[in-house]
Amino acid sequence: MKISACSFVNNGPTLGYPFIESIRSALELVDEFVVAVGPSNDGTREAIEAIDDPRVRIIDTTWAPDAPRGFVYSQQTMLALYNCTGDWALSLQGDEAIHEKDCESLRDLVVAAHSQQNVDGIALKYYHFYGKPNLLATGPRWYRAEARLVRMAGRRVIVPSDAQYLINISGRRKLSYLRAICADAHIYHYGWVRGRNAHAKKVSSVSEFWQEQPAEASLYEQIDPHSLKEFHDTHPAAMQPWLDSSANLEFEPDWNHTLTRRERKQRLKSKIEKLTGLDLSCTHFCPVKLRTK
Repeated sequence: MKISACSFVNNGPTLGYPFIESIRSALELVDEFVVAVGPSNDGTREAIEAIDDPRVRIIDTTWAPDAPRGFVYSQQTMLALYNCTGDWALSLQGDEAIHEKDCESLRDLVVAAHSQQNVDGIALKYYHFYGKPNLLATGPRWYRAEARLVRMAGRRVIVPSDAQYLINISGRRKLSYLRAICADAHIYHYGWVRGRNAHAKKVSSVSEFWQEQPAEASLYEQIDPHSLKEFHDTHPAAMQPWLDSSANLEFEPDWNHTLTRRERKQRLKSKIEKLTGLDLSCTHFCPVKLRTK
């Protein structure tokens, strides 16, 4: 059983991505890591080469800013995904990591799922860190799980939209959500804790690939403070160098923040969730059970 991982990156250091730490975190789990590297001019490729691990393989790519809105991320993910040689593949973005404590159980789950043909993937839960590394963004606005570990053998998988999730294509053109087992493991998402300068550069860069005028980065404080909660567990060990050197540590929630219309709607949905036990977040997979003997 071979497990691959794939990712994409372009000007990672400039935009504050912990892409090296992300790769290292997945090497605890996978037998191969394929990275699609765009035409960076800040040492991105050299930094990946310096990992000096035979499991890491670089695919040099180009980025097309005139591609349909946000589709360049899907394009780059698929270039890396279809260069993977594993039976299963983990799609991990450059600001995401997995914890070493979850790797053994994830590999065991892949082995068990591989013999069950109605399983297309494994869904991992999400920790969305916000503002600083000891705060989590919660509520239905923030996707709580995605099927990012997918079966490649005998499947055709495509990546829609901005590469947040993956879907199956069957027959000539039929699309369907992955049938996925829900794992207890998490993906640790650090996209909202990068330093403020890197955050501003990243927002401006993203605008280009969404065919928008360069946007001004909103302050981290412009969020409903009631959507944040403290994180008391440990971070992946591979992430610690980036957390020590590059993460934002100055954020404090603004309790005088004026809620936007969207935030008022999300706060209402959170109250409904607490009253009913429903999950009102977006889900892009179909949960299935793992058969037990």
